[in-house]
Amino acid sequence: MAVVPFVTQANFTAQNSELPGISDKLGWTTQRELLAYDTLPIIEVFNRQDWPGKKDDFFTGNFGALSLARTAGYDLVLLGYLERLNRLDEWTIHTKIIDVDSGTTLWYGTSRVVTNRHDMFEVSGTFGITSQRSDMLYTDAMVNEAGRCIARDIMNDPADEPSFWSFLPWVA
Repeated sequence: MAVVPFVTQANFTAQNSELPGISDKLGWTTQRELLAYDTLPIIEVFNRQDWPGKKDDFFTGNFGALSLARTAGYDLVLLGYLERLNRLDEWTIHTKIIDVDSGTTLWYGTSRVVTNRHDMFEVSGTFGITSQRSDMLYTDAMVNEAGRCIARDIMNDPADEPSFWSFLPWVA
């Protein structure tokens, strides 16, 4: 299975190979979490962050991803889309697995990851316990939890309930 770096807002994509973006990190984390299940023999992340029409492609035919996966010899391709962020402490991610030969979507899921870290920092900053600094973001924790959530949903396929995971500041 090939994992395509997730579709994210432009300011969350990689700037170059030395500065990976959230799109790359979501792909790598999902790959790592899926490999932990020891069910799929090969899972590789494409080393291509973007191609023309990637966002539109996620919601239509996925022709760009299918073409890349077919050329590379994969049977399955995993695609993900991080919805536009209105808040840094709440992410909604759509993920699907497509059969490369037929173009059929075999699995589709929506994961929602929420943290209360922002609230904790705001409260502690109000009382002078910590400083309110913009560099105290929690994207790595959000990426790790999203990868766990996506992999769990793919491997367990909970058809009757949406994915929702909330984690506290001390969970990393």
